[in-house]
Amino acid sequence: MIMNVKNEELDKVLRDFLTLKKLRRTGWQLRGIREGESIADHCFGVVFLTHFLSSLVSAKIDRSKAVSIAIVHEIGETRVGDIPYVTLKYFQNKDEMETMAIEDVLSPLGNDLAKESLSLFREFEDGSTVEGRFVKAIDKLEMLVTAAEYEKAGYSGLKDFWDNKSTFKNFEEFPELASFADYLLKNRSERLRGQL
Repeated sequence: MIMNVKNEELDKVLRDFLTLKKLRRTGWQLRGIREGESIADHCFGVVFLTHFLSSLVSAKIDRSKAVSIAIVHEIGETRVGDIPYVTLKYFQNKDEMETMAIEDVLSPLGNDLAKESLSLFREFEDGSTVEGRFVKAIDKLEMLVTAAEYEKAGYSGLKDFWDNKSTFKNFEEFPELASFADYLLKNRSERLRGQL
């Protein structure tokens, strides 16, 4: 037993977390990238970028809180899977589904941890704090960095990732992130014209 959590219960939680290493990001698979990043790969990228970029933007970001939000932002996908942007219109209760999944996954660890994690998840989904909005922007930035890398490796059909105005809207509050996203977009244009 670890800190009032039965080993059997902890084992269930850890197996759920490890599922994120096995599940591929569906958006990439829909575009023919069969061995694309896992949800865990994406989460690591978001946590990594959140940690390092939070001190490089002009907005006042509580790094510890932002990293905590980044850690929990995809926990619900252990149960509901990765729901790509193009399918959102079919999942109008996605937030509710992910909230229920987070509650199910974390309940064995105790009510306080589950409530704290749900609160952090809500900040990410609702954008109710600067940290939640920052992590949402980082989530989109990580996606663009990954899309650029896949295109450099020869994959095509990723135009809609770059053309999605809602992706770039997330950067408006953070000019430094917007500048880097514009840089990625410019490099992509040059690469497509054969200049890179």
